[in-house]
Amino acid sequence: LVCFIFPLTFPCAMALKKRPAAVQKKKAVLAKPIKSSASTLAKRPQSGVFVRNAPEDESSQAQFEPKHFAEGGFRFCYKGHYFEGPRKGQHCVMKEFKSGCVHEATYFHADIKAVKKAGELIQAFNDAGIVSKKTYLNEPEVWTGTGGRIVDQKMLVEPMIDGEYFKFNSNTGYAAPDSATMQALSHFSYHHSNGQYLVCDLQGGRYDGYYILTDPVIHSKKKEFGGTDLGEDGITNFMAHHKCGRFCSPNWKMPPANKMIPMFEAVAGTTFGNAELLFSEGQRKDMEIKVKKEVRISIRKLWENELEGGKKDKNQFKLIVNKSKNVESKQLP
Repeated sequence: LVCFIFPLTFPCAMALKKRPAAVQKKKAVLAKPIKSSASTLAKRPQSGVFVRNAPEDESSQAQFEPKHFAEGGFRFCYKGHYFEGPRKGQHCVMKEFKSGCVHEATYFHADIKAVKKAGELIQAFNDAGIVSKKTYLNEPEVWTGTGGRIVDQKMLVEPMIDGEYFKFNSNTGYAAPDSATMQALSHFSYHHSNGQYLVCDLQGGRYDGYYILTDPVIHSKKKEFGGTDLGEDGITNFMAHHKCGRFCSPNWKMPPANKMIPMFEAVAGTTFGNAELLFSEGQRKDMEIKVKKEVRISIRKLWENELEGGKKDKNQFKLIVNKSKNVESKQLP
């Protein structure tokens, strides 16, 4: 099969409903166009952080079931398998917009951009050697349908996450039990980027010696990554809910104390757009004033106790029995 790309200027949102039922039952077929340059491919990469459908200089094709097996806020997910290319016979996933067919690759720009940024942060986490297990990331690609009801449509395709699927945290600060590595990854991304970015909504597979993630969310101060990027509010809210575990360093950056009040509830699902606020603006201002006051009091107590402890140390004595069998006190050095 050959991939033909026909550039259009708008998505045909109703096209699926106009096709006859017999056509809708056919399996979808996608083809990946050949690109320049090469990279290695394995179940987990030999180098780098990305898990790909195929090296960039090799073609690949896949076939998908007609019914979705999972869905997110905006997309349906379909199981399939590669029938051509280096992953031939392995399982893969196709992600389709719920709103209907898409003929422009630009509709996936935010997804691709977020994955690229997440890859940079995950690579830095791996390079830092914080944990022995490496973390890898599925890199989705925009493919074009060549058969069935999705002919000429654009879809995201990536390798299937094998085995048990885990949701480690969300983009509002939810953290699953026994997920210290992933919580450290989110905190590290905040620290490493000097508070500009935070990678979260971490989910995927946990294997013997490594993780493979998919569909991460990036919060950014400038809201660069689409509807799941909750901006600076998302960053501070996540860190307010975050509890440092055994892999978090006490030297990693944290937001200012008065910003450690959550903006919204930490829920397991992915939050899009604007989440419901936990506190009114007035409540938040009152709490921020109280936090500043408590911090000042705590800092003063800390250094006062330190000074007092130092004075006590200088004036400590011990009782000793001298050679004459008399008891006397002696100042400690």
